[in-house]
Amino acid sequence: MQKFWRLGRIIMAICLALCFTSCGASHKTVFEGEPKSEAEAAYRAAVKTLESGSYEDSIKAFHAIKLKFPYATRWATLCDLRIGDAYRNAGDYAQAAVTYQSFIRTYPSHSEIAYASYQAANCYYELMPSSVFILPDPWQRDRKSTTQAESALASFLRRYPNDENAPAARVQYDEVQRRLANHELYVAEYNFKNKAYLGAVNRLNDLIKTYPNAEIAPKAHILLAHSYIKLKDPIQAKKALTQLVEKYPTSDYASDAKAWIARNPDVK
Repeated sequence: MQKFWRLGRIIMAICLALCFTSCGASHKTVFEGEPKSEAEAAYRAAVKTLESGSYEDSIKAFHAIKLKFPYATRWATLCDLRIGDAYRNAGDYAQAAVTYQSFIRTYPSHSEIAYASYQAANCYYELMPSSVFILPDPWQRDRKSTTQAESALASFLRRYPNDENAPAARVQYDEVQRRLANHELYVAEYNFKNKAYLGAVNRLNDLIKTYPNAEIAPKAHILLAHSYIKLKDPIQAKKALTQLVEKYPTSDYASDAKAWIARNPDVK
């Protein structure tokens, strides 16, 4: 059953990633009226090039506008943002993230700052290790991009909780948290198997403190108790099991925790 559940989570994550990517690529800008300047006309043409899928040509066009119309502040500024869109739509998420972050630093009060903040976070999300069946689980691989995604998504949701992209960001943030929690458990299990029990304890305590709502939190509590038992510290083991029963009474591990507590009434 757990294998089927894991398979379902992987498929859902892939579908979500495809959805978030396609949303940015499918948008078509509708301009009102005639352009009021040569700079605006050039910008409109570059946007059409971007939305036609000619990403490299659009990047060149946006850079050319910035050079030709450096004092057309509105359009030159928007060119910086659209360059990020072009990199994102082309699948160059690393360069897109750098471009969006540069826009955020340069124009912190711009009306499109919430959009840029979400797109930067979304790019970090896209850079996370993918769930490919022939590879190890994502949380067993490099987590740098995952921690970047966590930080960027948390910042976006904190600053713009009512933004139109907030619902998508919350789904992504939950997936990021799940992966990071699983990474901590993976390392703790590795330490436990190799008899590095103190290392396992430290990892598990961090996991429980940082990700208390993770679906693997009950398992972390039971492994923490086993680690303390190996360290000959039954008092801390009982504390971990008691917390497990109190916080996750319906967990599959709760009955085992209750049974151990019942067998060891003298441990206080």
